[in-house]
Amino acid sequence: MSEIKAIIVDDEQHCIEALQTMLQKKCPGVTVLAGARSVKEARNLVEEMQPDLVFLDVEMPHQNGFELLKLFDKINFDVIFTTAYEQYALKAIKFNALDYLLKPFSIKELQDALEKFREKRNSGAPRETNDSPLEVFLQNMKTLQQNHKKIALPTINGLVFMPVQNIVRCESTGNYTKIFFTDKKHLMVSKPLKEFEELLTDINFFRIHNSHLINLQQMQSYIQGEGGFALMSDGTQVEVSRRRKAEFLKKAMHF
Repeated sequence: MSEIKAIIVDDEQHCIEALQTMLQKKCPGVTVLAGARSVKEARNLVEEMQPDLVFLDVEMPHQNGFELLKLFDKINFDVIFTTAYEQYALKAIKFNALDYLLKPFSIKELQDALEKFREKRNSGAPRETNDSPLEVFLQNMKTLQQNHKKIALPTINGLVFMPVQNIVRCESTGNYTKIFFTDKKHLMVSKPLKEFEELLTDINFFRIHNSHLINLQQMQSYIQGEGGFALMSDGTQVEVSRRRKAEFLKKAMHF
């Protein structure tokens, strides 16, 4: 098994030292090349040392961990995110099937993350492609940061970049999700509805039924009933689950 060359990026020195100790004592086959406490320092180390893997802290002063990734035209390394914060960023990481360690993490969690990395590397999959999970992740992070929000949707043919406001609703079809747009077109994406719920709930989407997630900005009216129906801008009536009705009406009135 070939050696894994790693860099640790964290603004707190004791976190760098603790992770380095865990790797040295409990994770054979991993060599820590260096530690960095800022994005600027990390960029220089990555360019100089060409690591296989970067342990990247999400929350750092001045520039967060995602800013580091944006500095590279091509990301020729893999990333395991480390974070103490369960927030939108973590949802986006999970949505794109990237590895993360939620602080404080155990040795077992660290070993499991490294095993996933080894499996990926040994599979022969290309580290850098235009639709790699990291590239898709960075595009989706912009959903929070831009007024004209877009989401990157992975399909069998590549990525489709779609403004979030153009999504009318998302419908579950097993492990796939069918996404309906304002132009009456639709797209099938190989992610379950739950992952879209996690990604989009914070930007005015609501799961009104086990099978349906709607864009509240695309809802025209609500039709009373046991659960009722949401009338959407594309003319569809989407059933509201009885148990979700109260929360839905509260959210619809205040979004």
